[in-house]
Amino acid sequence: MSRTERPDPRYLVTLDEIYHSHWAAKKKHRILRLERAFRHFWPEGHPTRLIQITGTNGKGSVAHYLEQGLGLSGPAGSWTGPHVFDYAERFHLDGEIARREEIVEIYRQKLEPYQRSRVAVADRELLGFAELGILISLFLFERHRVRWGLMEVGVGGRYTPLMALPMTACVLTNVGDDHPITLGSEPWQRALEKSGIARPGVPFFTSVQEELLPLVETAVRAEGAECFAVGPRQTSEVAKALPSLPGYEQSNLALALAVIRHLEPEVPAERALEAMTQRLPGRFWSPEPDLIVDVAHNRGKIAALAERLQLVYPGRTFRCLLGLTRKRDPVEVFSPLFEVASHLTVTGASYAGQDPEAAARRLAEAFPNVGWEPDPKRALARGRAALGEGEKLVVTGSAYLIDQALNPDPYVQHLNASYGWRAKGDDSNKGS
Repeated sequence: MSRTERPDPRYLVTLDEIYHSHWAAKKKHRILRLERAFRHFWPEGHPTRLIQITGTNGKGSVAHYLEQGLGLSGPAGSWTGPHVFDYAERFHLDGEIARREEIVEIYRQKLEPYQRSRVAVADRELLGFAELGILISLFLFERHRVRWGLMEVGVGGRYTPLMALPMTACVLTNVGDDHPITLGSEPWQRALEKSGIARPGVPFFTSVQEELLPLVETAVRAEGAECFAVGPRQTSEVAKALPSLPGYEQSNLALALAVIRHLEPEVPAERALEAMTQRLPGRFWSPEPDLIVDVAHNRGKIAALAERLQLVYPGRTFRCLLGLTRKRDPVEVFSPLFEVASHLTVTGASYAGQDPEAAARRLAEAFPNVGWEPDPKRALARGRAALGEGEKLVVTGSAYLIDQALNPDPYVQHLNASYGWRAKGDDSNKGS
């Protein structure tokens, strides 16, 4: 076999960092910045056993499953994102959302004083949004004596701030077409980025299949870790126990179950599966009889949502209220809904949201019944009023859309929608 048929992960990553040296250096500095803060607060190490989870789709679900399953052996918690309505949703302790009062106390008594101390060093030493969230979760874990802490990667893996923390296990769900601008245009680039969370001597679990699995296994072994691949055999075991679930859920549960069996082998598989199949926040949520809300925001997640709609409501049609962020093609993202939708309405998605009218025009090139309404609350009201006999309204495509349409707290909703406004209006460097 020639060299081109057997890629060398370490060499490819090395070349990428050489070609983008300043970018890589900034990312690594961010990791070091969190590492310094971690050592400051926990010089003897943190008492919680941490698990890092990445992937294109399913990482939030797997984090939820592991929190419930590992929770059978002791207190468990998680740090995930994004939140739907409230920042506090990112922090879970034994399945419950963290209390706002604790977040305020941790920030004011621990993190804000640390931030002040770093100002004297340099602006680049200040903790950012992700680092603050990670540290809040670690303080919550310590305070609540959490045995297992699940830490979800936002985007990518190799350069995430979570690389500053010691991990007991690493998990990669799958590799899809997410964030090509930041993770690479080729599937193998995204596979290298996500498998980059591997650490020497730390078990690595993945349900990546087919052509990318050999590359992931090679990359993981190159970092000195053992790779445990979870495939059809393990998924079929879950399918026998839970045949009514969609295939993607069975695969995610099989991956979580493999991790639990390795780390807590005394937990019975039957009890773990029972504990793990509780409702997932923001996933296929029905706050009222004719409304379904799901935070799906890429093609893979939208395809999974469409599959579940057909499985749970066979023969039904759905009016869909959609929002989309960043520079993604609406047709590419939402085409899995074309088979089940009677009408599509595009609305605003606040932070980084696409223009609803432009997105609707693009969708109209591929689907016959498309409308647009820039205000999410008005769009939701119109969608409810337009429902036909037996139809349901599906709200999806962006957590920001869901927040703006349904958040019961108008104050938090405003802060969510206007994230980053201070930086945009900062004139502190313009002089007097």
